Amino acid sequence: MRNPAFNPWLSMWKQPRETVRAYVLNHSAKWLWMLSALSGIKFFLDNADAQDVGDQVAFGSILLLSLIIGPFLGIIYWYLLSGLLAITGKVAGLSGKWREFRQAVGLSFVPLAWAMPLWLIRLILFGSENFASRTPVIDSSVWLLLLIVLFSLVDLALGVWYLVTLSRSVAEVYDCSAWKAFGLILLSGLVFSLLLTLLLLPLVN
Repeated sequence: MRNPAFNPWLSMWKQPRETVRAYVLNHSAKWLWMLSALSGIKFFLDNADAQDVGDQVAFGSILLLSLIIGPFLGIIYWYLLSGLLAITGKVAGLSGKWREFRQAVGLSFVPLAWAMPLWLIRLILFGSENFASRTPVIDSSVWLLLLIVLFSLVDLALGVWYLVTLSRSVAEVYDCSAWKAFGLILLSGLVFSLLLTLLLLPLVN
């Protein structure tokens, strides 16, 4: 078979189901590793921002760690979510192969990967204040504050579209509605949270 005619970087925005179907039929893995790695870097930077990691860790170290640890986080998340979706679907009486879920979940990372240019702009404009609790330079400029709000809104939109894309991609594998796939995604997230809680409970005690 030929390689998929779709360019997932573009087609996943409007034709996620068709793109996933082409990948499944062609047993393709093109771009999946890169998409998961870029998403992992985004996850790492988002978490460093939310936790104000820059208050304890140097700016350069955060960037270096994001490039080293981030891709591994993305790949682990990719494989784990794919496995959970395969298991929860089987419990619900639906059929789907883990390979197909890896393709669907990997392709759904496209909106997250497209957020990386935004992060690059943020790093250039705001530097270490991206990860600090105190932001005197940003606070002193109305334009920088407006840019922060704009970036946050765009990032929120990309996050919502990621969930929409993931739901449609999973729906293609299960041959069901996107809403039913979204329910399975929520169930997989609940199972993951419970497993994580059970693993961390001994550490807390």
